[in-house]
Amino acid sequence: MAKGPFHFKSFSVEQDGAAMKVGMDGIVLGATTPVEGVHLAMDIGSGNGYVGLMLLQRMSAGSHVIGVEIEPEAARQSEENYANHPFEGRTASAWSGAIQSFVEAHPDQIGQVDLMVSNPPFFRDKPKSPIQARNLARHDDTLKMGDLVKAASLLLKPGGRLCTIWPYDRLEEWHSWAAGSEFHVLCTTHITTMAHLPCKRFTSEWTKQPCPAEPHQDKKLTLEGSATLDYTEEYLRFIRPYLRGT
Repeated sequence: MAKGPFHFKSFSVEQDGAAMKVGMDGIVLGATTPVEGVHLAMDIGSGNGYVGLMLLQRMSAGSHVIGVEIEPEAARQSEENYANHPFEGRTASAWSGAIQSFVEAHPDQIGQVDLMVSNPPFFRDKPKSPIQARNLARHDDTLKMGDLVKAASLLLKPGGRLCTIWPYDRLEEWHSWAAGSEFHVLCTTHITTMAHLPCKRFTSEWTKQPCPAEPHQDKKLTLEGSATLDYTEEYLRFIRPYLRGT
């Protein structure tokens, strides 16, 4: 597992205090999530804070990101990384605790959020680590799909968006939550590491409005060509602002 800080092109994050380090899932989510018109964003399960900082890099002056992280040491580290970001006129803050508790503690934020993102703890009924912090980051014991949808429904303003990344085998389960919770699925992106491999992940973009304003888009994204780190031009369009060597 990676040690020490991770250096993006425009910022760096310390990550020794977070159980889950900078990884492909978070990079894909942070790089591909649209931020046009977003002034207040939330990152649920923020870890060391890098996804929120990727969003903040592209957000406009006066914008704010709130990272919510249940594991105390990771929350502390995300707070430090937020405090050291270089993006003038933009701010970020960390909140230590579960998103369910955030809603209770901050009723003033209900209906105020433009964008919520989450690279959630998505393993269910899988073998667990002896390290509790890793279990919090990887397994859905403390954040079920329904809890995330409920929090998003409360915190997002009308027309606000929820953007997530999941293992491909949970696609139907995840999208089954949209219809009964005032959300419309805007876009699903089917992600493969290489073209000859089956889909490994999908990103999902929802909007908080029961009646579709635009049709559901199905997209595909292949990350690499014939070799590891041989990034496709399509993927490079997203990650060039962030990853060194691209």
